[in-house]
Amino acid sequence: MNDPKSMAPFSAPLGTSGKLSVLEKLGFGAGDLASNLLFQTFNMFLLFFYTDVVGLSPGSIFYVFLFAKMFNIVNDPIMGAIADRTHTRWGRYRPYIFGLAIPYGISAYLLFTVPDLSYTAKVFYCGGTYIFATMMYTGINIPYCALMGVITPDVQERTSVSQYRFFMAFAGGWLINTFTLPLVRLLGANPSSPTYNKVIGYDPVAGYPAAMMVFGLLAALLFFMTFFTTKERVVALSTKNTPFRQDMKDLLRNSQWLILFISAVLFLAHQAIRNGAMLYYLNYYVKDSGRILFTVNFGFLDLPVSRVVLYMSAGSLCAILGVLPTQYLVRRFDKRSLYLFILLVVGLSEGAIYFVPSDNFNLILAFHLLINLVGAAWPVVAFAMYADVADYSEWKNSRRATGLIVATILFGFKAGLWLGSQLLTGVMALIGYTKAAAMEPSIQHWILLLFTWVPAVLTFVAGLILFKYTITDKLMKQIQVDLEARKTATT
Repeated sequence: MNDPKSMAPFSAPLGTSGKLSVLEKLGFGAGDLASNLLFQTFNMFLLFFYTDVVGLSPGSIFYVFLFAKMFNIVNDPIMGAIADRTHTRWGRYRPYIFGLAIPYGISAYLLFTVPDLSYTAKVFYCGGTYIFATMMYTGINIPYCALMGVITPDVQERTSVSQYRFFMAFAGGWLINTFTLPLVRLLGANPSSPTYNKVIGYDPVAGYPAAMMVFGLLAALLFFMTFFTTKERVVALSTKNTPFRQDMKDLLRNSQWLILFISAVLFLAHQAIRNGAMLYYLNYYVKDSGRILFTVNFGFLDLPVSRVVLYMSAGSLCAILGVLPTQYLVRRFDKRSLYLFILLVVGLSEGAIYFVPSDNFNLILAFHLLINLVGAAWPVVAFAMYADVADYSEWKNSRRATGLIVATILFGFKAGLWLGSQLLTGVMALIGYTKAAAMEPSIQHWILLLFTWVPAVLTFVAGLILFKYTITDKLMKQIQVDLEARKTATT
């Protein structure tokens, strides 16, 4: 189990071409499709589910998120270090994708299944299931993201893999944004249910967990596909395990990692605030947002497309389209320059929505489509840069700690989401948000600010931080040549 030689049949030296088949790229991308089936549901619907379905106050949710993230401060880097020190015949990272696929799907079901308990018991139940879900996310996604750093040594192939990955990730987002609410309505359409809501015509208490059961099962199957279609090829210069303390010292001396870390925290905080405020903005600020525009028949399901569904679904489709030209853009332009351009366009567009009247749905939708079309390239470019930072770290320290680097970057992602969630729920608690008070003008103005200028400012600051990033694509080519020469000298 701990013999590094057992990896030999499934690995190749850095000097190989590193070209990957379309099947392997699709298989790798299936993992992020699986992640986003659940992660985007958490991101888009969980806060609204807690406040408007379960009945928790924003203040209670603030503390649920706070204590869960305090737990994850320790959990994330430990998982990265464990994965880096794992040696099996299947590699370092793939075994965790296989072993945690089913628990990950179960955690999503539990997160949206809240029993009929006292208010205090509901708060503790939501806290416990949220911690369990974030543990499963950490356990499977840190190894999954680290896999991209060892699946191929080729820098351009990494960008291609990242493109496949996020194309499928945004496809998962489209499925969630398009079908979650219709599935909740379909699976909660039992008038005899004790929690059936006659006003909205379905039972959200029963509908949400049933929908999440469907998404959880699909996510598990997709993770199995990732395991069976991918291989780990890049072997570290040294297979000797270094002390965790030394790995952390190396990491903290890596200024380029720190810049990407801070930028990721800020951009994900922006995402958490904007996505968390989206349903409130659409339901309580945009005029006539519930109007049914048309109905699509899928045979097993009639999908009534309201303005809300159109807004979320069309935005996700634009995100899918936005991924397509990314590899071409990365080949033509430096990744850092693309990153900065994306942040600028997204921030300006989000700020502009503030000035659009609430009854001008078409213009609101147009800005949203632009944000998703351009913003879709951000994770593709960013994750390719994180893989570069892992090579840069090995070049400087002669030790590869891909799992730890990815773990800390993902911790930055989750820290950003936590920071955004805390700010969002904290502000909602301070302004006295309740479902009954949502139509008050002062609360509607705060919802507008939370959806527009607050995330826009965070985006601009993330861009300012990135000006200090110095690992250009030209430097990366030199680093790759040097690492190849070192590996050739040791064989």
